[in-house]
Amino acid sequence: MKYFFLGLLCLGMFTIPSFSYAKEIDTDNDGLSDREEKDIYVTDENNPDTDGDGYLDGAEVWNGFSPHTGGNKKANEEDFDNDGLNNSLEFKFGLNIHNKDTDGDGYEDKVEVLFGYSPASSQTERILERKIVVDRTSQRLYFVVNNIRVLNFPVSTGNPGSETPGGQFSIQNKIEEKSYIGPGYNLPGVKWNMMFQPMYYLHAAYWHNDFGKRTHSHGCINLRLEDAEVLYKLVEEGFPVEVIGETPKKYSISA
Repeated sequence: MKYFFLGLLCLGMFTIPSFSYAKEIDTDNDGLSDREEKDIYVTDENNPDTDGDGYLDGAEVWNGFSPHTGGNKKANEEDFDNDGLNNSLEFKFGLNIHNKDTDGDGYEDKVEVLFGYSPASSQTERILERKIVVDRTSQRLYFVVNNIRVLNFPVSTGNPGSETPGGQFSIQNKIEEKSYIGPGYNLPGVKWNMMFQPMYYLHAAYWHNDFGKRTHSHGCINLRLEDAEVLYKLVEEGFPVEVIGETPKKYSISA
């Protein structure tokens, strides 16, 4: 796939978008400014093909491939600074892929991104827009920051006939542990409960392991324990939640 897209580039069927700010220098004419090569992509500003695989650094960045490693490697498969943000995400946020704390304020880049602070600036105001997006069709939950999917968790939403409601919501209440009791079920000690509409929660589920595979609830959104805990610590009352897609008609998304 890499060579298909980059082959189109060589044939002139599309061009490298300009990554450079006005009047910035691009010494090697690879589509990335010298500043970007030094501060963001950590590529060689004097070599248009840092990894020597035959493709310009700018073309590889634009098409999601690594400009550092040949062999069809994607940027989202690398995390050079081991901060929990893969290189592709660091590129999108304009971060240095060899520095866990790009702005040098004492907080790692991933922490700042997840909590809505700029990891490229030491300013103390929360400026990044965050929301949870649940896709009923794919049974996935995305933690989205500035329209970029940073976290991707498998979930189980409501079954056909007891669907998770779709639309725009917000976290109304958080309860660390509660019980769910109703016709045919009694589930004590459920952890990390986040109510986004009366009677509907995002919460951990210990009674199944079908996350990302099929629906499995009376309308709540089931998560793995570790994923639910992450979300619980990131959100507060008023945090936006969007539910999209369609509930699978036969429970399983592969049916």
